[in-house]
Amino acid sequence: MLPTIALCFFSNTLCFLDRINISIAAPFIMAAYGWNETRMGLVFSAFFAGYVLFMIPTGILADRYGARKVLASGVAGWSLFTFLTPFFSGIWTMSLCRFLVGTGQGVNFPSISNVVARRVPLAHRAKAQGFTLSGITVGSVLGFPLGSWIIRVWGWPAIFYVFGLLGIVWIFLWLRFAQPDAPGSAASSDHVRAPIPWKPLFTHPSSIGLTLSYFCHNYASYLFLVWLPTYLIQVHHFSLAGTGVGAAIPALAAGVFMNVSGWLSDHLIRRGVSREISRKLLLYLGMGVSGLLLLGLLWIENAYLAVALVTVSSAFKAVSTPVYWTLAVDMAPRHSGILSSIMNTSGNVAGFSASAVTGWMLTYYASWDPVLIVASGITLMGVVVAVPTIRSSEIL
Repeated sequence: MLPTIALCFFSNTLCFLDRINISIAAPFIMAAYGWNETRMGLVFSAFFAGYVLFMIPTGILADRYGARKVLASGVAGWSLFTFLTPFFSGIWTMSLCRFLVGTGQGVNFPSISNVVARRVPLAHRAKAQGFTLSGITVGSVLGFPLGSWIIRVWGWPAIFYVFGLLGIVWIFLWLRFAQPDAPGSAASSDHVRAPIPWKPLFTHPSSIGLTLSYFCHNYASYLFLVWLPTYLIQVHHFSLAGTGVGAAIPALAAGVFMNVSGWLSDHLIRRGVSREISRKLLLYLGMGVSGLLLLGLLWIENAYLAVALVTVSSAFKAVSTPVYWTLAVDMAPRHSGILSSIMNTSGNVAGFSASAVTGWMLTYYASWDPVLIVASGITLMGVVVAVPTIRSSEIL
């Protein structure tokens, strides 16, 4: 089981390497093709359009057929189109390529939730989710400085070639070492082949609250994932090398605190604390503090203090991240791939929105202040939505 969980961790790492490469290359792509921020925002958003449209269908595939082959197929697809990205120099053709990267990545998180639901006991779920999700931040920690170095040495197209080829390595390891889907675990189990209970999955108050609150969680997360290098260069005049380091530090902090959050939530359960408290307390704390800290960026002019504040905000946001994914498993252990897909669809509508709206606001206002105010308000709204709606008990 440990090799499978470890490879899920690295799948998340690879997923985000191939998600942030376009962010690192964006200033150079805009300079090469004469695009403004609004046009670049369209390319960013195209990824999320593909990701969102295929999220729920891939959740169904993961629950019906198991994670092993489904995840391998998704990684193969998104790695291919990552590699091909520099071959498309038009706004619409590059957007189409990024759309196809997004469709492949739609497989990733539902498949990993399926693995956790089928193979990890209740008392260790949050820890497992925290560990696998911290692979996201490793992708950012490695990706920003490594990608900046690759661009500096070989030019911006090389980042897509290198990161795309890493997917081939991962597929070989996954098919060689990942635990096969056992009989009765996923694809062959009777309840998976039974009709999907769509109504409670979409209409139960806990499901609605989880879905809407996760939108709020992801808005600021994707804002900084996509636009942080541009923010550091435009507002605080970072060099290319400094941008790589400055963008990696918040991701590193987030990775550490995802693991701390997962461990703490499971520890509280083992000590007899209810799931309601052990899950939701961390959600409220993480989202609330993160949203308030974002407002501080409006008054900070020092570049190092700005990176420090983004880092602390990212760390608190990360405290809530494993909780969302663990709640999806707690609420619907037999349909965790689908419920997590519904939740993540909403979260990536936020990614689509943050990418496009930020590009528009920067072009229209020529200022980052409205961008930061909106991000803070949406993050705090996530707590407002979660308090009266989300419960950790099974809904079906």
